[in-house]
Amino acid sequence: MLKYKEIFLGNSPCNNKCLHCSIREKDSSKTDLSSILSSLKENPEENVALYGGDPTLRSDLPEIIREARRDGYKRLKILTNGRAFSDIQFLGQIMKAGCNLFEITLWGSNPSLHDHLTQSSGSFRETVRGLENLAGLSEDRFVCVRIPVCKENHPDLENCVSTALNFSINRIILSFHDSRLSFQQALPHINNAINISIFNRIWVQTEGIPFCIMQGLEQHIGEILAGLNTIYARTFQHHNCCIQCIYKDLCPGVETGYADRFGDKEFSPVMESKYFQDIRTLL
Repeated sequence: MLKYKEIFLGNSPCNNKCLHCSIREKDSSKTDLSSILSSLKENPEENVALYGGDPTLRSDLPEIIREARRDGYKRLKILTNGRAFSDIQFLGQIMKAGCNLFEITLWGSNPSLHDHLTQSSGSFRETVRGLENLAGLSEDRFVCVRIPVCKENHPDLENCVSTALNFSINRIILSFHDSRLSFQQALPHINNAINISIFNRIWVQTEGIPFCIMQGLEQHIGEILAGLNTIYARTFQHHNCCIQCIYKDLCPGVETGYADRFGDKEFSPVMESKYFQDIRTLL
């Protein structure tokens, strides 16, 4: 399991105003440069992830990256909407400073849907241009595209994954985080999106979907690799079927907001799985 130390860079600025921003709020009073550099030196680990607002809008981001490298971090990841990378010179500065891991959020396969969900005209064009610039680099880099799954975009998941695959990416995350949308509605599109990614030999994983819903595809549950404590705000609870499930000690259940809205009629306990032993070992 690859763990990242998470460094919060502030609630603002961000050039998107996403309808379903899911990053949990943090205390933004300690996001000046000196506080961030001090945080990097506290309990240093091998990996660090920079997030909050959009990190690429900080003028001191290259300095933060260089300091993280000096502090001995081997892997440095930026979580971003990717719009700033439409400027190839800026992308070059970030790479030169020492960052080559990127997680970029894509809300839709077209400007109409993506810009509607980001509430920012032109955001799709800039994000896609940023992905194009990353794809064109000769340097080593790892690019993950995060696709938040919501009521507005779930019918577009197949197209969104297909769009992301055009940019030589390394991973796709399908992050379920909308209590207005049922698993029953979303799952056919999620399954198709997973199969499209597998067919194109790109690893795909989910977030926020319990083991019982992912039966047969449990190996794609992202929490197996990333753990449950992430920068994304989630609270979970077990439902009535959990007590009989072989994953009851490994799975946190379903998000509280989802359970309140839809109840537990969609769920059934997993009684056996060829992936169980391997997943238990990993967790």
